[in-house]
Amino acid sequence: MKKMFLMTAAATLFAGVASAQSMATTYSVTVTNNMAEELLAPILITDAMNDAHIFKGDYVTAEAEEQILTGDPGKLAMRIGPDAMVGKGTDGPPGVLLAPGKSVTFEITTEATSVRVLSMVAPTMVPDNYVSNVVDLHAQSMVATDLNRFDIGYDEGTMKNMALDETAPATITFKKL
Repeated sequence: MKKMFLMTAAATLFAGVASAQSMATTYSVTVTNNMAEELLAPILITDAMNDAHIFKGDYVTAEAEEQILTGDPGKLAMRIGPDAMVGKGTDGPPGVLLAPGKSVTFEITTEATSVRVLSMVAPTMVPDNYVSNVVDLHAQSMVATDLNRFDIGYDEGTMKNMALDETAPATITFKKL
């Protein structure tokens, strides 16, 4: 009798895991760099509920600062954990940047209904800038939105996020597969 209970509990646990995995949705994600001369670094996408791992008051966390200053999302992705997904371009000397006028498409799988997108603008012209936005995926088979540009004030010494008035430096499209 005891063994049967354990087997039933294990079956219930596996059914719960399978059910949670079936709630995840896979999307084809296309990011387009609309800027005339600047490149985008690898693009981090995560559940918008992870914003506390990215933003700290008026500024950003140390891991987000590293991504914005260096283009490497590795530490931020590690801090966030399995909810962090990264898409890379194929341009630039490291072969992971997204050149002006180009697009990159990759797939993500998430249970999130809203995601945060974050990518450094390569500092070839202006330092400490990034593009970001929250995208509502809830009950939509396809959604396209602009990414907005921000300056973290690192070089200026203000250490405050400031939205920059730039029309659609990048766009992102999510298509449910």
